[in-house]
Amino acid sequence: MDNMHYKTHLPLSAIGALALGQKIQAIKIVRQETALDLKTAKELVEAYEREHPDIRPVHQHTQSQSLIWLWLSLILLLCGVASWFWLSH
Repeated sequence: MDNMHYKTHLPLSAIGALALGQKIQAIKIVRQETALDLKTAKELVEAYEREHPDIRPVHQHTQSQSLIWLWLSLILLLCGVASWFWLSH
């Protein structure tokens, strides 16, 4: 098979679940609507994600991004408290 590209087709409800960031739900939907086994359904959903990298919601951040914002917020808060103590004394 010479560089053939196949498009992965998922049920519309599974695509909707992926768009909401619910990958496990998308796999369940694929299993229900196609009678595929778990491994094949998971591979199908992951193939669809690879073919459509923009399917994930914009509001979802990775855990490392969330931790960075948490640490930056904590540092800002501590600087504010330290400044308040320094200026009030």
